[in-house]
Amino acid sequence: METRMNSGKQPPSWLRWFGNDAARAITSEAGKCPIGCHYFHDFENSVWEVSVFVGTTEIVGGPMDGTSFTTSLRLNISEVMNLFDEVDNVSWQSDAVADDDDLAQHVSFEGTARGHKVWLRVLKESPEGTGPGQILHSHNGKLETLW
Repeated sequence: METRMNSGKQPPSWLRWFGNDAARAITSEAGKCPIGCHYFHDFENSVWEVSVFVGTTEIVGGPMDGTSFTTSLRLNISEVMNLFDEVDNVSWQSDAVADDDDLAQHVSFEGTARGHKVWLRVLKESPEGTGPGQILHSHNGKLETLW
């Protein structure tokens, strides 16, 4: 029996609203950046795990072609906490704790939201393998949103 639902499936509507509201609590220093969301349902522990993150920007063309960077961001922690009916734990992880820890630096919120147990992580960077959220064309300085 599979115990995790992968992000490729359509989330329940309450979870879409929750993810969108969590994304609105992120403010990028450079203006609008794509914000991604991964989730899965851990049936064994009856908890929805949600990761929200700002997409990277990849430079296309010129001497820095292929270079990626993450935009600085701010997180309104009070706004995120207000998404929960009840917050059991808030923590910060300063860096990856193992070689396979693709969440690395993040703020974590655990509690009940809309009647469901939720573990929300707001990541400093998008998980490895996610791909850039936007590209910056060096020849004209235009940003192209990919997701």
